[in-house]
Amino acid sequence: MSKKLIITLSIIFAVVAVVLILMWTLFGLSSVSVSLQSTTENLTVSEDEIVEAGEFRYGATVFFEGKQKSIDKIYDYASVNENFAYIKVVNIETVFPNRFVIHVAEREELFAVEYQDEFLICDHEFRVLKILDNFQSVQGQEILLEGLVVRNESVRVGDFLEIGQESMKNFYSVMLENNRTLAQQLGKFEKMALSTYQDELTQREYTALTLTTYQGRTFVINNIDFAFSNKVQLMFAVESSIYNQNVDDDGNILSSDGEPIYVVRTDSGEYMNFDSTQHTEEQKIALTYDLLQNCCIKVDNLTLTDFVDRTENDIYYSFMEMN
Repeated sequence: MSKKLIITLSIIFAVVAVVLILMWTLFGLSSVSVSLQSTTENLTVSEDEIVEAGEFRYGATVFFEGKQKSIDKIYDYASVNENFAYIKVVNIETVFPNRFVIHVAEREELFAVEYQDEFLICDHEFRVLKILDNFQSVQGQEILLEGLVVRNESVRVGDFLEIGQESMKNFYSVMLENNRTLAQQLGKFEKMALSTYQDELTQREYTALTLTTYQGRTFVINNIDFAFSNKVQLMFAVESSIYNQNVDDDGNILSSDGEPIYVVRTDSGEYMNFDSTQHTEEQKIALTYDLLQNCCIKVDNLTLTDFVDRTENDIYYSFMEMN
């Protein structure tokens, strides 16, 4: 071996040695702290308890230390301390050269799900925050959610529910997209119900969501797996445009132009917007609040088939008679 090669290898080994020493000294994890990202109402866990639950390996280099396993351990600790169920780990930040900061927020109660004669209080990710023997709907508290398919063999506090209607995991974000905060969601909706139905033309099965407000109004969103956000946007737009309109002396709801709004009743019990190019004058019915009292606002999409391309704008609303 030549002298030049020996010198080159020695330099490489020295550099590697220095790097390794730095990894496990300068960059070795020395401390972990907690930063709370929200106010707390139900979360009573201390910062030391959160750090301890993460089982961090002090001295391990911050570059290679897996953070997800510590997040999982913090979540799993709910089996020891149920209050840990309220913890949402936003992320674990690396502060160079050798510190971690756990950014934590409190999970907020959104749904009450009936399950085996108990009620599971869940957040928008369907993590079980607590389990109640009974539930009483109180305005501003959890929304009673009926018809949710829970696939877990057993459920305990801290578990994430495996649900059949996956699109319900998007409910919270869809509402935020439509400028409805958590407080507004809780203050508006008293209960919701999930159900299935078959399209009359294609015989395909879809999921419908029925929403009931504290004002006694009912909305039905058909096929929540398609254009969910757009359908919610249309739902709120129709509610605002209809229930905020004036009426004439005969009780007919007036449009923004001051003209009565006319609809047509279909054989299925739906009231669609009157279209003079498709309907006769004998078919049109003036829309009144008395008529609306016996109807729900239904939002649906045009029939989905393999032969016609649909976009998320191919949606419509109608007033559906309730049984």
